[in-house]
Amino acid sequence: MFRNAGQSRPFKYAMLESLRPYVDKVPLVSGIYRGVRDEVRSLRLRPIQTKLGFEFAGDIRMQKGSFEPEEVAFISKQLVNMDVFVDVGANIGYYTCIARAAGKRVIAIEPLDHNLKCLYRNLEANAWADVEVFPLGVSSEPGLVNLYGGGTGASLIGGWAGGSATFRRTIPVSTLDIVLGERFAGRKLLVKVDVEGGEQQVLAGAIRTLSTSPAPLWLLEICLTEHHPGGLNALFAETFATFRAHGYTAWTVGFEREVLATDVARWVKQRGRDFGSHNFVFSRDHRF
Repeated sequence: MFRNAGQSRPFKYAMLESLRPYVDKVPLVSGIYRGVRDEVRSLRLRPIQTKLGFEFAGDIRMQKGSFEPEEVAFISKQLVNMDVFVDVGANIGYYTCIARAAGKRVIAIEPLDHNLKCLYRNLEANAWADVEVFPLGVSSEPGLVNLYGGGTGASLIGGWAGGSATFRRTIPVSTLDIVLGERFAGRKLLVKVDVEGGEQQVLAGAIRTLSTSPAPLWLLEICLTEHHPGGLNALFAETFATFRAHGYTAWTVGFEREVLATDVARWVKQRGRDFGSHNFVFSRDHRF
């Protein structure tokens, strides 16, 4: 995932990867293994100039500008009229860098150590010392929880995306309402949420943020059946209902189509979407 163009896998790295199926069975060994592997990955990363105008190290698709083109186009367009970008599940900082390169104030929230190291490296490569980084997860209330897996698939849900349900680490979590507080009253917020199955928990801890005026514009990744260990997201309809209860309208990315409550109910019943993707826009004050 973090391999740059033109690089072949060194023998030592390939050997580490071959051990993964065995070490995952022993949590303590798994933790040590993943720490060594992630450190090797970090040392191999080198920032390069992207087409989006900033230095970036990480996923080759991000470096080439081919990662999530519709979502990038949406965020880039909406940032023009926004004051603050809130990146919930910032990962290695791709969207954080896009927003900062656009001159916006950025709040980046990411709990995973390896992702944070990459995020810091990308910010430092561009001399952006003014981005607020919160090294924690976001949930319905503050405390300590288990984070399973790693990389882009790290989740509060054990077995997410077929990952190990035994490898876990303890991380601190807070709520979006606590992190943002009242600091941005009257400001226009664009909030991106990518938390691998924990979307409803994020919203449960963001009631004040949902209710502010002007209302934030949200870009939310939420899967219906994809990656869920039980085969279905039991909170899918509840997440849409939470937004709807606060006056928000749901749209597919690019605003090709509004997502109605009847659409959501049909998708849950048939266990599949018949239009759109797993990324949705939720808007209350914006008109498209």
